Amino acid sequence: MSTEKRKIEPIFVEIIDGITVSAIWNLKNQSKKDYQPVSVRVNCNRERWYYPTGYRVSFEDYEAIRTASGAKNPRAIARATIKQHFDDVCLTIRRLIREEDFTLSNLAEAMKLPIKRDVGFTLLEYWTTFGEGKKSPKTQEQYRCAARSFYRAMGCHLVPIKDEFGKDTFKKTIVGKPTKMKPAEATAAVVARWEQFMDEECLSASTKSIYLRAFRAVMNSLVKEKAITKRPELTIKAGARRKQDFLTVPDIIKIRDYDGPSKLAADWWIILYLCNGSNLKDIASLQWSEDAIYGTEFSYVRAKIENKVPVVVNIPITAPLRELLNKYASAPNLGARVFPQILLDAETPQQIDYRVHDFNRQIRLGMQSVCAELGIRPVTASTARNSYITTLTWHGISDAFIDSMVGHVDSKNVLRGYQGVISPKKRMKLNNLLFVDPESESEE
Repeated sequence: MSTEKRKIEPIFVEIIDGITVSAIWNLKNQSKKDYQPVSVRVNCNRERWYYPTGYRVSFEDYEAIRTASGAKNPRAIARATIKQHFDDVCLTIRRLIREEDFTLSNLAEAMKLPIKRDVGFTLLEYWTTFGEGKKSPKTQEQYRCAARSFYRAMGCHLVPIKDEFGKDTFKKTIVGKPTKMKPAEATAAVVARWEQFMDEECLSASTKSIYLRAFRAVMNSLVKEKAITKRPELTIKAGARRKQDFLTVPDIIKIRDYDGPSKLAADWWIILYLCNGSNLKDIASLQWSEDAIYGTEFSYVRAKIENKVPVVVNIPITAPLRELLNKYASAPNLGARVFPQILLDAETPQQIDYRVHDFNRQIRLGMQSVCAELGIRPVTASTARNSYITTLTWHGISDAFIDSMVGHVDSKNVLRGYQGVISPKKRMKLNNLLFVDPESESEE
């Protein structure tokens, strides 16, 4: 149902000498009706003035905030913050009336100083609301991940949110004193500290770019809402080209044979490499099929493009992969997840994203230690995919075959549409090259 047909009740309302003040979902001059700001609206002599509260929510969330209660309920906290803004506006109106100086222009001028000095909401509250206002779940997750990284850099940590029975849920919240930081406190020095933290965590240039762009969008919105006068200066570097993000076979063999304290991370990195460099999200949903149980291959449809062009990826179960399956995979039961330890009981898209993100992070942190001990360049889970493609390329395998193995789609390449699918025997032969050094091979 369109927002025009909805009856929008204010959260708070008060009439002061014929002036109506209300905290309400603000649809004024908005073209997109899904997520809108919550504002304090002042009606006087058929004129209106709006004061921003920093919250931008859906109609459903707005209705939930209207009636929310409880000390720890996020929506009740939002309601209390909105009430502070509402009270500030009402207090200022009463003062101007006493001074016989009330006009909407004077009210707007009088409210400028409190907006700049203390907006009444934290950076985290605004960041969270701003990110949740994005339509794409993937974009929402990028804002959540960026906020997690930022506040961890400030000294905060993540804890699971408990359900009504006191049991940990998949969703996590950020806790720590820095969560009280106001928008104006996010200075250039703070951003520099965050960037150093991301470097120490070995985040890729692309990931850092995504996080900083999310932060910049939040700060630009705060400037637009007049919550801050200017955002901190920051330089967002272009992500490094993926063609440089790979390991050679000799270094990959070092990871395969590693037997130190971070062996678990090393094994998972090798699993991703042997599974055609698949994304962890696809491996998390991988199921035992008849071909996997009685044959020689796993198969799945790439989640990243399943809604565009469904592409099946076939993973040959080579001897090295079989050895790791015996160590980490579930019992071969038809329809069961091969690696249930990744998603655990996650069911909703958001729960799945949280689990994949956390598991990826565990691999990345473990691989920092592995690479440091082995004296090789730091890698992440995505490096496994690039390394798989590079290894086969250096063995002289055609791009068409490699695209088929990793599930790439090239709609502009007409010839690909006439090429047959690689046979299982050929796929097995290709993946048996993954621990063969192509440079040594060419020297013989």
